Amino acid sequence: MKRTSFARPAYVRPPPSPMRRLERPVNVWQATDDVAVTMPKENVRQHAGYMDLVRAMPCMHCGQAPRSQFCHSDQGKGMGIKTDCRRGWPGCARCHDFVGSTGALGRYERRVLEDEYAARTRAAIVAEWLWPGSLPMWEAA
Repeated sequence: MKRTSFARPAYVRPPPSPMRRLERPVNVWQATDDVAVTMPKENVRQHAGYMDLVRAMPCMHCGQAPRSQFCHSDQGKGMGIKTDCRRGWPGCARCHDFVGSTGALGRYERRVLEDEYAARTRAAIVAEWLWPGSLPMWEAA
């Protein structure tokens, strides 16, 4: 049997889709009637030293001995944006997943719990005189 080669069809690139360019960023969650209003994100801080102090604490949810994970609070997050590290709390892998990902806690319940854990974490670090000098103290709103 004789083998023959088949010509492969040439690739034709599809035409570019027309993209509408926005004059300003739009936050769809803050749209009112026909005018979209942008809302600035809070001034978030990430401090490696503070996050290391938090990881050295026992889990805030179950009390498992360190080394914990640094759990960012859910409130104020966005795509690719973490919340301020001063809103974080220590959690073991199981509790981090339980509080943040399983959906077992409702949004309101989770946020109240995370705010309480973050406040207790900040208080423990301040009580031990370990607060990093280059990180401003947390001011509750």
